[in-house]
Amino acid sequence: MTLRELEFLKNVNKIAELINAKDLLNTKDRTLLYGYTCTRETFHVYLKNNEIHTVMYGNDYSGDYTKPKNMRELVIKSNYDYVPDKRLYPETCDYEFCKLLKERGISLPFTGFNEKRTLRDYYGFTLEDM
Repeated sequence: MTLRELEFLKNVNKIAELINAKDLLNTKDRTLLYGYTCTRETFHVYLKNNEIHTVMYGNDYSGDYTKPKNMRELVIKSNYDYVPDKRLYPETCDYEFCKLLKERGISLPFTGFNEKRTLRDYYGFTLEDM
């Protein structure tokens, strides 16, 4: 197989259209996916004003409260891009969004379920927190 053929194979499963806010029945602003990357950065996919945002950032613990550090919004080109390369906290993820991803063949790398986590609309920082 050539390198070009390998790149083609990576795109074969990307036939399904990119999930966007119009695909969600529940239009309430909320966290859709929350987890972390192999480099220990927070990975947060959320719905705000009928737009899906995906951000990655570190955490700054130097003050009286935690702040996002080096936050950047990711450009999503494929449904695979919605998922971090390490883990997702299942209790913070939205069932409807996870179901849409699973229906498109996307694997979700969940860690153990934490029943004690407080229920919230957002579990991570958003672009407005920068």
